[in-house]
Amino acid sequence: MTMPGAWVWLMSGYALLLLVFAWAFDGMAKRTSERAAQWRTGKFSYHEDHDAWKCPEDQWLWPTSFDPDNRVMRYRATPSICNACPVKDTCTTSHHGREISRPVDPWPHSEAGRFHRGIACAVAGFGVVMPLATLIANHRPADVLVLAGTILIVLAGGSPLVRHLWNTPSNAPQDTQHQISRQEQVANVEAAIDRYSTRWGGFTDSSSTRRQHVNE
Repeated sequence: MTMPGAWVWLMSGYALLLLVFAWAFDGMAKRTSERAAQWRTGKFSYHEDHDAWKCPEDQWLWPTSFDPDNRVMRYRATPSICNACPVKDTCTTSHHGREISRPVDPWPHSEAGRFHRGIACAVAGFGVVMPLATLIANHRPADVLVLAGTILIVLAGGSPLVRHLWNTPSNAPQDTQHQISRQEQVANVEAAIDRYSTRWGGFTDSSSTRRQHVNE
C-alpha cells in the first residue's frame, strides 16, 4: 500500500488544528465570562446554602425575582440598610438597595455563551468538512484511512461542544419562582428604573479606609 500523499497529511493536520482552536476559543470565552461575572459582583460572595449574596459589610442580598428571558436570578439588599451604609457611594447610587444577578444555568447556557459555543462548533465543523472534501480527490486506500481517521477524531473531540449546546435548557427552574412574594415582585419592578445605577466592581480597595474615616 502506497503512503498517503503530502496534501492528505497537511489537510488532516489542519483539521486537527481546527479542533484545538475550537476548544481553545470556547475555553477563552468561558474564562472571559467568569472574569466579567467576578467584576460585576466585586467582593460580594455567594452562599449557595442560603441562595443569597453577602456584601463586604456583612449584609445579605436576598432573591427578589427570576428573569426567564435572561435566565438569571436577581438579588437585592434591604434598602434601609443599604442606604445607611457608610460606603454606599462606592457600591451603588440606587435608593432601592444594591442588586446582583446570577445565571441559573452553567456555561454555555447564557445568550453570550451559546453564541461563542456556536462559533467553536462551527470551527470544529470545518475540521470535518475539509477532510470529507479532500476524499473526493483522494481515493487511495492509505489516503482514505488517514482522512477517515481524522474525521472520526474530530467528530469525537467536537461532540461534547455540540452536545452541551444542544442540551440548553428552555424553561425556568420550578423551585425559584415560588420563593418570591408578590410584594417583593412589585418592589423589584419599581426598582427596575435604577437597575444600572450599580457601580460594577463592588467596593474599591479604599472602602475600608473610607469606613474608618466615617466612624471617626
